This record gives sequence, structure tokens and C-alpha cells, in this order.
Amino acid sequence: MAYAHAISIPADDAAPRADAGAAPVLRAGRVTGTLAPDRYAVDCPGAGPDAATGASVGVLLPELVPGDEVLLAVRAGGEAVITAVLAPSPAVPWSQRTIRLQSQDAVVLSCGEASLRLTGQGLARLVALKIEHDARDLVDIDAAEVRIN
Repeated sequence: MAYAHAISIPADDAAPRADAGAAPVLRAGRVTGTLAPDRYAVDCPGAGPDAATGASVGVLLPELVPGDEVLLAVRAGGEAVITAVLAPSPAVPWSQRTIRLQSQDAVVLSCGEASLRLTGQGLARLVALKIEHDARDLVDIDAAEVRIN
């Protein structure tokens, strides 16, 4: 059985410790913009002039937008990692955001006996006991060759 322990979150004015083995300091911030894929500009009120202006995403999250309130883990060197969304921006609801899974090797979704595997070489493989297709419009298959059975 796994156990977890709780630690207190330092106040915004507490600075990260300088030793390399120190636990990250948790800070609340607000996304102000996008710097690169999975890297955002974040404003951390009260964090002082040395606060990181950019933070990478450390967990699987939907696309972030300006106004999202996030939880940052700030390491001793000042590197900030977004670990959670505390409150999404009311301007863009969760249901209207893109979720992107990206890998150079493969992405696999599986549930019971069914799986969908996408590889970096361009292969998409769907394995299931039964596949149901219910199209409301045209089904267009564009391929060099189509084999059935």
C-alpha cells in the first residue's frame, strides 16, 4: 500500500532553497500567454523579481489559455513546472479545449480488449472484438490500396 505525506506550502514571499536536493516550492500563478508548445508565460504575484516568467507543462493537461490559474513547482535553479490547473479561465471552457498527446515513438489508448495504437512511423492500428461505425455523412477512404479480409 502506498502512503503520502503532506507538507505545508510556503507563502508567496518564500524563496526556493539553494541546495540541489531541496523540494520544489509551490506557487500559484496565472497564465498570460504561450511561449512555445507546452511552455507558457506565467505571472506569479508576490514572487519577487527573480520569479520565472516561463513554465513548462509537467503533467497531461488540456491546452492552457491566458487567465488560467495554475500551480507551479519551482525548483532551486528557478525552473518552473506547471503541475495543475487551479481554476480554468472562464473565457474558454474545458469542453472547448484541445487535448494533445504527443510522442516520437507511439501513443496507445487501451480499454479491456480494445486498443488504438498510433506510431511515429505513421501506423494507426485499431484492435477490438467488435467495431461499430455509424456515419451520418459520407465515408471517404483515400488510399493507394484497400484490402478487406
